[in-house]
Amino acid sequence: MLRKGSMELVGMLVILGLWLAFSVNQAQAVPSFARQTGFQCNVCHTIFPELTPVGRNFKLNGYTASKTPNKPYPWPPPIAAMVQFSFTHLAKSMPAGSYDPTNRGNDNVNVPQAISLFYGGRIYGDHLGAFVQGTYDGVANKFFLDNTDIRGVVRPELFGKPLILGLTLNNNPTVSDVYNTTPAWGFPYAAPADDTALFPSAGPQIAGLGGLVGGGGAYFYWNNTLYGEMAVYRNARQGIFQFLGSGTVSDPMIQDVVPYWRVFLQHQWGKHSLMVGHFGMVSRNLSDKAYSDIPNLIDTHGPVDVFTDLGFDAQYQYISRKHIVTVKTSFINEAQHLNDTYSQRGGAGSFHDRLWLDTFQINGSYYYRTDHWGTVGGTVGFTNIWGERDRVFYGPGAGDGSRTGKPNSTYWIFELDYVPWWQEFVTKISLQYTVYTQFNGSYSNYDGNPVDTYPYSPRNASNNNSLYLLIWQMF
Repeated sequence: MLRKGSMELVGMLVILGLWLAFSVNQAQAVPSFARQTGFQCNVCHTIFPELTPVGRNFKLNGYTASKTPNKPYPWPPPIAAMVQFSFTHLAKSMPAGSYDPTNRGNDNVNVPQAISLFYGGRIYGDHLGAFVQGTYDGVANKFFLDNTDIRGVVRPELFGKPLILGLTLNNNPTVSDVYNTTPAWGFPYAAPADDTALFPSAGPQIAGLGGLVGGGGAYFYWNNTLYGEMAVYRNARQGIFQFLGSGTVSDPMIQDVVPYWRVFLQHQWGKHSLMVGHFGMVSRNLSDKAYSDIPNLIDTHGPVDVFTDLGFDAQYQYISRKHIVTVKTSFINEAQHLNDTYSQRGGAGSFHDRLWLDTFQINGSYYYRTDHWGTVGGTVGFTNIWGERDRVFYGPGAGDGSRTGKPNSTYWIFELDYVPWWQEFVTKISLQYTVYTQFNGSYSNYDGNPVDTYPYSPRNASNNNSLYLLIWQMF
C-alpha cells in the first residue's frame, strides 16, 4: 500500500505532466530533427524513441535530410533538450547494503531523474551529421556524455540500385543501429534510476558498454534491403576516444580492441515491414586488480576475461494513419571465459572458468493515433535470462546476490504511454509495472540474505516488483 504522502507526490507529477501537455501551444525551441526536416515527430517515431521506416532511413542517411537542403542550417542551431521526472515504488523496500542509505529507500520521486541536451542534425551538406547527447543524472548528481553517433555518408549506386556507404564514430555498440531490437535502443526505453529499484545482476556485455568504449566503423545499406556494419572499439579511458567516455567510470576495463558486427535483411510492402538480423561482439576485459595506481597505466600482463556475444533479432511493424503495431524479439548467447576474474579476485569457481548466459526478449505494442488527442497505447514485454551455475561468480548478497549460484531471472513489463501531440512541444507520459517471477536464480529467498529488512524475512523475487511513473519532456 502506498503511503498517503507518496500518493500526493504521484498526483503532483501527473498534474505537472498534464499541464505541460495541454497548456503550451507554442514553444520557442523544438526537437532539432523535426525543426530540420519540417516533419512532425510522429513521422519518424511510432512512440519515441522507437523508429518508423522514415526514421530509420533518416538515421542511415547520416541525420542530414532537410527541408532546405541547399541552404545552411537556419538559426537557431540544431539543439534540443529533454527532461525526465519520475516516481518509483517497490513492492518491498530494498535491503540495507544494496543502496545509499542517505538518500534512497522506497517511494522515490526524482525531479529530475535526468536532463539531456542534444546536438541533432546535419553538420555539412547532405554528407555529415550527428546525434550527440549530454546528460545530467539527477540521482547520481553527475554529467556525462550519453549516446553519441557521428556519421558521414555518400550515396552511389550498385547494380542500378541505391546504395548508402557510411562511416560512424560512436560510444556504444548498437547505438548506431536503426532497429529497437538491440540493447542501446531496446525496450524498455526508460527505467527506474539506479538506487531506486533492484535489477537482475546478470546481463550480456554488449548491453553494458555504453560510454565505456569509443570507436568507429563502416556500414552499407543496399536497395532498402540489405544492411551490413563492422566497427572496432577501444576503452574510452585511453587514446583518441577519451572524449567519448567523458563522465563515465571504466569498469570493466577493456583490453585491446572490441570488434562489433551487424547485418540484417528487411522488406517493406505497403504499411508493413519485416526485418531479421544478427549482431555480435567480442570483448577482452581486465579486472580492477589489474589497474595501476598511476592514471592511464594499466597492467596488461596475465590472463583476461573474454566475452563473446552472438545475437539474433527480428521485428514486424504495421503503420497506418491511426493504428500502429510493432512486435520485436531478440536472443543473445554469451560465452564467458573468466580467467582474469578467477586469477585476480578469486571471483569465479575455477581457473579457465567457462560459463554461458542467454537472454531472450520479446515485446509487442499497439498505439492508436487520434486526430485531436495525440497517441495512446502500450507495450507488453517479456524477458528471460538464464545461465550456468557458479556459486562464486553469482554469490549471495543482500538484494543483488544469488543464493543458488544461478543468474536466472524472468520478468514481465506492462507499460501504458500517452503522447498528447507531436508538434512543437512533445510530452510523453508513461506508467510502467514490472513483475518478477524469478530473480537471480530463485523465486523465494533468492539473495541468501537471512537478515533482510524488518521483520527480517527473506527477500523474494516478487519483492522487486516496481511501479514507475515517468514524464518525459522534449523541447
